[in-house]
Amino acid sequence: MDTHAGNGCYDIQEQGHHDEVAARFLQETSQTPAIIVDYMRLIKPYMAKLSYPGSPLVAWEMLGLLAQEKGADQNTFAHVNMHISELHPSAYSDLKQWTSHSEFHCHHRDGFELLNALTPPKPNRGLVLIDPPYEQVVEYEQVVESISKALSKWQNGIYAIWYPLLSQQRIDRVSGATVDTPKHGLSEKMLLAFTELAAQHKIGLLDIQFAHQTPSENVGMYGSGMVVFNPPWHFDSTLKSALEYLKTLAHAGASDLSKVSMLVDPP
Repeated sequence: MDTHAGNGCYDIQEQGHHDEVAARFLQETSQTPAIIVDYMRLIKPYMAKLSYPGSPLVAWEMLGLLAQEKGADQNTFAHVNMHISELHPSAYSDLKQWTSHSEFHCHHRDGFELLNALTPPKPNRGLVLIDPPYEQVVEYEQVVESISKALSKWQNGIYAIWYPLLSQQRIDRVSGATVDTPKHGLSEKMLLAFTELAAQHKIGLLDIQFAHQTPSENVGMYGSGMVVFNPPWHFDSTLKSALEYLKTLAHAGASDLSKVSMLVDPP
């Protein structure tokens, strides 16, 4: 399940996402970890058309790679219940178009409501990706509340939650003055709540942070984080290898801020 699936695919030039780090990332070398090689090969056809796939298309393409390994096609996974949700009307319209060739159940609905409605799933296994834009302060609280409800009904689900790494201060666009970032510290507060939930339910909690720049008033979001409830076995080791490689692509001084940490050990 993807609770905030977005547009499905994005125009690089329109979004302004094609930068130096992205260009270096696409240069495969003998040192590139296998997990990143798979991702690079997945997105290159999109990048060649000056676009990049969002999480639903990445998931669908990954199923295609798994099917190839099994000597089958993506219909092999037709029995898997795959739900994606987007509330914004124009984004939902794009999402429907981009995923029309897939087996996704596409919902024009609030993602938190969808998660509550569809848990626990049958069979009782699955992955939930939650990556809201965090445009509103309340969204941090909504994520915690949503996870708390879901865990009370479906404790063995894998939940992956994206969050932004924000600089403490920023330059105000109107006045040009240096001011405190209103949402600074909210991701960290959310992580503390997640740690308490994982400890309460006696399940593992893995945290991954990648800083592509150093925090400063000139940089609003300097990196991204993702926390995973019930991480798969050895997933942390796989990500540590990938992160060490990604650190070599980050701007100078940022690599020390990137890390993989087990916040709560699995039972």
